[in-house]
Amino acid sequence: MRTKTQKLTTLFCAAIAFATMQSLAQAANLSGQDKKFLASYEKIHTALAADDLTVAKSAAAELGDLGSDIAKANSLKDARAGFEKLSARAKTIAAGQSGYHVAHCPMLNKDWVQPSTTISNPYGGKEMVSCGEIKK
Repeated sequence: MRTKTQKLTTLFCAAIAFATMQSLAQAANLSGQDKKFLASYEKIHTALAADDLTVAKSAAAELGDLGSDIAKANSLKDARAGFEKLSARAKTIAAGQSGYHVAHCPMLNKDWVQPSTTISNPYGGKEMVSCGEIKK
């Protein structure tokens, strides 16, 4: 009986180790450019959730042409429209990566990517910061 328990324990530990290595391998699949994009995207996300247009524009400038809609925005509404385009790209890059979650706001019917499972809605800002749900 003891040998059976030891074998099961060993098998369980091996399964956990394999799952951990798979997760790390997936994260390693991100190129440096993708990691930089997601880091800047997260800065923009955080700024828009806090209704901070200045910080959102500054973070968007880090993305060059990709962030130009936000960097040139004159209002939070315009910046959020630009963020929607970036979110489509972020969803593609983050697909299957551990540490990233796709969130959805049912009221505005918008998606975004975030590293936390705690909702931080960039489309609703301070008024709707907790509106949404994790999709993936």
